[in-house]
Amino acid sequence: MQPALKIIGLNIKLARTKSGFSQAELADKLNVEQSYISRVESGSVAASCERIYEIIHLLGCKASDIFPESEEVETQFNRAEQ
Repeated sequence: MQPALKIIGLNIKLARTKSGFSQAELADKLNVEQSYISRVESGSVAASCERIYEIIHLLGCKASDIFPESEEVETQFNRAEQ
């Protein structure tokens, strides 16, 4: 299991590349810096839920493509179970 930020970031990257967008193109559509997209995809910065839904709309994917199932995400409540 990994933290939600890492999984969501990787899923955004996968959806972006599948959709044929570069980081720079996606950043331009969102009116943000390319480095912001890079940090979101690497899981080093959290995007707001609203921003993630903007990304979902732009990439033409489903929320389920981006947001992992709860049992896939490491939280303080399931770390001890590992």
